[in-house]
Amino acid sequence: MKKHIVKGARNNIKLKKKLNWQSITIIAIGIIIVVLMIFYSVRAYHHYIELESHRHYFNQPNAPIQDWMTIRSIVRYYNLSEEKIYSELNVSPGTIVSELGIDNSTVIDRLTIQTICTKKHLDCNAVIIRLNNNITG
Repeated sequence: MKKHIVKGARNNIKLKKKLNWQSITIIAIGIIIVVLMIFYSVRAYHHYIELESHRHYFNQPNAPIQDWMTIRSIVRYYNLSEEKIYSELNVSPGTIVSELGIDNSTVIDRLTIQTICTKKHLDCNAVIIRLNNNITG
């Protein structure tokens, strides 16, 4: 009988070793998931804060166009046509960002006016003045 007990004890040790590797793997995966959740939560929070500041900006009466705005936001808040904005920025609708030398496949209407002006070597202040004149005049 003693041999049977010893044999069972060996099986328990092997089982514990196997469970330890499984436990370590599960804990590692859990830690990775928690770290990713924290990372994306912080990132989403920063975007939310930025969006809130933009909402307050657009609630102002006669808020002018600024260089941090995207083509999409200008079209939405100022009712200015995309064609007019694209012509001021000297780009065509549907231009892929990689065509401007930026390593991304985003469509251009998600970029800020400042980014487009920098990549196209345009005077951003002059572009913004012309866009603001198109709103009022």
